[in-house]
Amino acid sequence: MPEYLSPGVYIEEIDAGPRPIAGVSTSTAGMVGVTARGPSVGKPKLVTTFLEYQNTFGGFLPEPDATVRDAWAGDAAEGGRWWLFPLAVKGFFDNGGQRLYVKRVVSAQALPSSGTLGEGLVSPVAAQAARGATTLELAHLIGFGGVGQQVRILRGDDGQEVHTAVVASYDRAARRIVLDTPLPAEVRTARGDYVQVGTRGAGPTLRFAAVSPGSWGDAVQVRVVPVVSAALPVLPDPQEGVLFVSRLVADAAQDSDTVDVAAVPGLDPDELPSAVWADIGGTRFRVQVSQPADGRVRLTFPTGTDHPAWQSGLAVRRVRRGNVAAGQTLRVGGASRLYRGAVVQLDDGTALSVRTVGAVAADVVTFTAPVPGTFFETDRLHLIEARVDTRYTDPAGASVTETFDGLRLAGDGDTGLPVVLAARSQLVRATALPGLSTDPAAFPLPRTGSWLTLENGDDAHDRLSVGDFTGTDGGSGRRTGIVALEDIDEVSVCAVPGVWSGTVESALVTHCELLRDRFAVLDPQDGLDLEGVQAFRERFDTKYAALYYPWLVARDPSVNRDVEVPPSGHLAGIYARVDVERGVHKAPANTVIRGIRAVDGIAQDVTRRHQDLLNPRGINALRFFPGLGHRVWGARTLSSDSSWKYINVRRLFLFLEESIDEGTQWVVFEPNDEALWALVRQTVANFLTTVWRGGALAGTTADEAFFVACDRTTMTEDDLANGRLICVIGVAPVFPAEFVIFRIQQRTRETQIA
Repeated sequence: MPEYLSPGVYIEEIDAGPRPIAGVSTSTAGMVGVTARGPSVGKPKLVTTFLEYQNTFGGFLPEPDATVRDAWAGDAAEGGRWWLFPLAVKGFFDNGGQRLYVKRVVSAQALPSSGTLGEGLVSPVAAQAARGATTLELAHLIGFGGVGQQVRILRGDDGQEVHTAVVASYDRAARRIVLDTPLPAEVRTARGDYVQVGTRGAGPTLRFAAVSPGSWGDAVQVRVVPVVSAALPVLPDPQEGVLFVSRLVADAAQDSDTVDVAAVPGLDPDELPSAVWADIGGTRFRVQVSQPADGRVRLTFPTGTDHPAWQSGLAVRRVRRGNVAAGQTLRVGGASRLYRGAVVQLDDGTALSVRTVGAVAADVVTFTAPVPGTFFETDRLHLIEARVDTRYTDPAGASVTETFDGLRLAGDGDTGLPVVLAARSQLVRATALPGLSTDPAAFPLPRTGSWLTLENGDDAHDRLSVGDFTGTDGGSGRRTGIVALEDIDEVSVCAVPGVWSGTVESALVTHCELLRDRFAVLDPQDGLDLEGVQAFRERFDTKYAALYYPWLVARDPSVNRDVEVPPSGHLAGIYARVDVERGVHKAPANTVIRGIRAVDGIAQDVTRRHQDLLNPRGINALRFFPGLGHRVWGARTLSSDSSWKYINVRRLFLFLEESIDEGTQWVVFEPNDEALWALVRQTVANFLTTVWRGGALAGTTADEAFFVACDRTTMTEDDLANGRLICVIGVAPVFPAEFVIFRIQQRTRETQIA
């Protein structure tokens, strides 16, 4: 009860009456089968188009080798043609299906493709260089040592050496090196040529594996390259004093010993060290500062300094040092971007050096080794991290590429390489090995080239068993096979296309009977005659499944020929289409089958006389009618109970039960009295009225179509004392017009006597 403790205005919300019940979806399907690739662990994945299915699970499957094919296709009791699963999925979408949850089946012995990287340093050539050239533009200079370092230029196609030379100079910003000797042959980017520093080590550093088992992973390639994640400015040492920016007050001749600049704040010889560094015309010079008699400030160069001629007015700017004395620290702008163990590259103009961060305190960065050389405030400290590139091309030619930047080789934080790939990559997973180093000169690298091709993936189709289809229950998100469909409450139609194994189809039926919110579509063995399909049907008696005969004929794009395909995928799509266009109360029959061959799209002809034998036994026929095409010509379940012999009646009740169940959860723990009973009656009655008006219930009035009772007549005192609210609902479903009979009789005209 609300409390009113002080005077004022109180605004309150109250319930205005019964709460609406929203009808659940009945067109979402779930299928279990073997795919070319895709996730084999976790919950079933939703796909909404066949293209999305191909992107996630790959394309069509080739027929397995004769031994495996014959072992499965020739087993009448526990066999199947599971390699037709992608064609069944295509049939689902061809026939109007919109939402499909797919659970991939893999053999327990299947293995993912894998590969291990060694160590080394390479940089791909970024621009072609002609024979005789001495300059090479590279993808990066990370890990390079600078002037005097020996490098090897190698071909990207066969790994043959093009040239060995020494770096005469470099430009880190332009990623360019100048060689001491000219190239004896051209260097090509299209060939994948690259520069290698030092030798490659065989010590394992990173192990990559395809994200899921199967031979598909043998087409996956991966590489790890060093990248600059951040360029951070070096800050001046506090002992350096203030900055000044001045200008030349007179022209300066080439190689002159002195220049005169205007006096500006901060440019005071009495307060500055006798020697400072200044930027003149884009070049850094060490100069001595003095005050001439006329009030100008004079900068004196060391003896023998070379410089060009300068004109009056040229800017002169002091460049302060970042490290006045030798040590292991530098002040760095944006130091918060760094972390303990981070690898950075420093450039003093003649040498590139690598250091590891030991600690970061505010803007002071401490390295694990002394800082080499002298660095200035115009210099940059480059944070070196990793980039992982992956690529995959499926047999149909479709390709997938991924790029992950700013990864840490060491550590398992949010940006750690194995962690990021586990969370984001659709192709690979990585494991750090003891030999992994953060040194750019020993970066993870394959034994040859720059891309690692995964290998030794195994589908283990020869060890696939019916147990892999039925699955195991490891808990939510860890279920396999048919059992995994339990993780998706939205599934209302389910199938295991192409598998007629008694164990598998019994497991599918049991799954539907236990959950009581879904319906199964079963496939018979292919090639059965009338006696064979009737014998196949004898093993089932359930109101939660339907059987269709015979198989269909569709085009397999992977081999460009017609093949027989199981009907369950196409029928699940028809269920979805009829539900959307007409409603779940409409029998999914007398409907055109799409996605099959236009002529002879049904594997075996079924005539009316044939169906006279099949229909009473609950076997739904797929037939061809001239002028009407290929149609579904049956709507019966596999139940011996005549009350549940029609598919649409069974599925209508599944729809009503699930909708009422989900729409009345608010009732739980409410006070169990007359007020609640009235709300429940009105809530359910409103929902059933909507269903009746949609044509799903028989009767000219709502009272003829249904009744709802929830009062003292449905509950005893014992029920109330034990917390039970009992609501009795009766509905009159609309049965399909399965037999349309027109009785015609002949009448003769009788003479009328006045």
